[in-house]
Amino acid sequence: MVPDARKLARTAGERAHVLAMATLRAAGARQAGFDELAIDCAERIRASLAQPQRAPGDWSIELPIGCACELCDVLGTFLRHPERRALDWPLAKDRRRHVHARIDDAELPVRHETRRQGRPYTLVLTKTETLFERERLARERHESDLAWLADDWKVST
Repeated sequence: MVPDARKLARTAGERAHVLAMATLRAAGARQAGFDELAIDCAERIRASLAQPQRAPGDWSIELPIGCACELCDVLGTFLRHPERRALDWPLAKDRRRHVHARIDDAELPVRHETRRQGRPYTLVLTKTETLFERERLARERHESDLAWLADDWKVST
């Protein structure tokens, strides 16, 4: 396997999958050195598609690993709750900034606005319908990618 492709194959996450598939598509069908990456992508896709689909009322979101502060603990608890969609959270400016950054950096489907009344201001978090749309689109993309890998790279489905 090509050295950079080896690094990519060991990288987890949806972004890594998108990059791996783009690499394979750019390399062209059955390009030498990329077979292991194609096999790894197919395995990851099959594992993802084997997961049950999100239930219609399940609003749970996983906060990616990163910070272990008490703010991220509260944020993670809110995000993982399957029924809770909103959180009004009085926080000082620097603390709001940290939560905003975690949500933005992880590209979470959560709207975050500051209600500028009282002291401290209140950070209002709302989980959005984008959660369901992203998962539906990801599943469609995975099915399409797996079919392409089977056709162009002869990877078994």
